[in-house]
Amino acid sequence: MMRGTLAVGAAATMLAGCAIDPPEPSIPAAPSALPDSYAGAGEGARRYEPVQWWQSYEDPILDGLVERALAANLDIREAVARIEEVEARYERERAGLFPQVNAGAEANYANQPATGLGAALGEAAQGGQTDGSGAGGEVPPPGTGPRRFSFSTYTSQLQASWEVDLWGRISNRARAADANLNASLAELQAVRIRIASEVMRNYFDLVETEQLRDLGELRADILGERVTLAERSFLRGIGSSFELISLRESRREAEAGVPLLEASLTRSKARLGVLLGTYPGEIGDALAEAGLLEVTVPMEAVPAGLPARLLERRPDIVAARARLDAARFGVAAARAARLPQLTLNASGGLEGNDPAGAFDPQNWFVNLLGALTAPIFDAGRIGAQIDISEAQMRQRAVAYGRTVLDAFAEVESALARHSAAADRVRLIEADLASAREAADLQLRRFERGTGGYSDWLDARLNVLNSRRLMVEAERAVAEARLGVHRALGGAWKREWLARSDADG
Repeated sequence: MMRGTLAVGAAATMLAGCAIDPPEPSIPAAPSALPDSYAGAGEGARRYEPVQWWQSYEDPILDGLVERALAANLDIREAVARIEEVEARYERERAGLFPQVNAGAEANYANQPATGLGAALGEAAQGGQTDGSGAGGEVPPPGTGPRRFSFSTYTSQLQASWEVDLWGRISNRARAADANLNASLAELQAVRIRIASEVMRNYFDLVETEQLRDLGELRADILGERVTLAERSFLRGIGSSFELISLRESRREAEAGVPLLEASLTRSKARLGVLLGTYPGEIGDALAEAGLLEVTVPMEAVPAGLPARLLERRPDIVAARARLDAARFGVAAARAARLPQLTLNASGGLEGNDPAGAFDPQNWFVNLLGALTAPIFDAGRIGAQIDISEAQMRQRAVAYGRTVLDAFAEVESALARHSAAADRVRLIEADLASAREAADLQLRRFERGTGGYSDWLDARLNVLNSRRLMVEAERAVAEARLGVHRALGGAWKREWLARSDADG
């Protein structure tokens, strides 16, 4: 019997290499067909380096806010907790590749009638016991012995069970779990990029809104002076009522816009507080200590790199590919369920009629068992599971191709937006320079007595209008540059995924 069991084990070891390989699905918009470059990428298209891109704005306040968010944001902590769950699922599936060993002890007492099987068991266990006391002795003549037999057994043993992974069903399930873990790691990186982007966007809101508020207050002050001059002119009969009414409306409009901008500042600070995992008051105090918010907006184009690098840099593409691999391994595991399964069981230990006998080395025993089972009829359950797995794989293949296609389009769109925003800034810079030159000219004319004070105030209002357009244009460039970095995948470094401060 032992030789037969060992032969079965040897055969199982040889057959374990006959695993079913996962299929290779057809992928729409195959990544291998990616273009060699992006439209409008310009010079340096092959030099993109995924670094801490928010530092390109050269703003220490912004750098600190992003770092705080990456360390304390609750969405990131939730994603880290999901990874811990997926890691545990992987370990659970991987455990199926190894034998399961259990230790146990057992005490058994039996009391049987002295008829049929009870008599046979009693005589075998008690060595011919005649008085039911467990002392042993000669078997009495029929009709003269006890009516019942009793006996006890005590066992200590080790039990091992192992399902031989003949066709790769268990290993493919483990590989699917590992692929899902990789997808979750990539999704964590996507969350980190999203949070960093939202922090930066809200910070840009703060910078823009604060500057617009200051410009609005200055505009209201200048319009107030302009209204005063118009009122004097009107009272002297040399000004029109229409001009006075228009100036008053403009002043009220400028004054009414300031509270709205203050409310927008409060909302942006509250949102920043949520992103940093804290309350709005704390983030407001930190920004107040920093004084006037400013941000340096880089105007040069972001080197986009090669489109093929998107496949390894963008976390959504990495996650989609990993989900596809998990589905492929799931198909292989489902197909393997149609084939026979071999389970090897072994147990060994010590057994006696009293507790001491369960620890006597002379009372050893060994049991070996090999069981081969194959599905014959299951009303189509296994076939349906295969169909489900294959359908899921096709879905993941389509999703992967769509993700790659969307990513490429997103990069090209982001590059185009950044280029257009930068061009707009350059045009507004020229307008602002002209407005300032005109204001300086009106000031000199006023100082020489050849121009009016109201003309200088109007020129200053034109400067404020150009400055407002410049603030909005610079905000557009900053956000467009952020969009390029986010489209390119931001910073995609595996050591970032292992940051211990994220689960703080």
